[in-house]
Amino acid sequence: MINLRTRAMLRVCALALLALLSSIAMPSTSANAGCLPSSLVAKLNQVRAKFGPVQIISTHRAGARIAGTGRRSYHASCRAVDFNPPRGKYGQVAAWLKRNHSGGVGTYSCGMHHIHIDNGPRVRFHKCQGSSRHAKRSSKRRHASRHSRKSRKYAASRSARKQADVKQRSSARYASAH
Repeated sequence: MINLRTRAMLRVCALALLALLSSIAMPSTSANAGCLPSSLVAKLNQVRAKFGPVQIISTHRAGARIAGTGRRSYHASCRAVDFNPPRGKYGQVAAWLKRNHSGGVGTYSCGMHHIHIDNGPRVRFHKCQGSSRHAKRSSKRRHASRHSRKSRKYAASRSARKQADVKQRSSARYASAH
């Protein structure tokens, strides 16, 4: 027979083993909300209460940089969170956050349908990554380079001078004829 003390020890060992196995079996993500500032946790709780459960995608990412700028992201200091809102409520959640959040709010589309909030300055942004009419770079040149603008300006002034010369010559011919 197993006494009570041994049974309690076995139970503790079994629970510890179960906790260890579940932590190994769970995929490791950087979506630990434990490092987030209380203002972001409160905002996430407001979103949950108003719209339903959210899935946190990312909080802290060491060395995270803002694409295209090289500046440090708020994710690097655990001052930002990316999350998926409840299914079918993306637009409602994004609009509500843009009205009611004092920090940064970013929305993503084109394959990445999540929302970013941070406790930085009040900034609103939308990024479309992947193929879309918003993300494509135009094959046409919209703006001429500095050099070609100068040459166009020179050409325009040259043609204006030419026209002035023609007028002057024709008026001189008219004056000499009369």
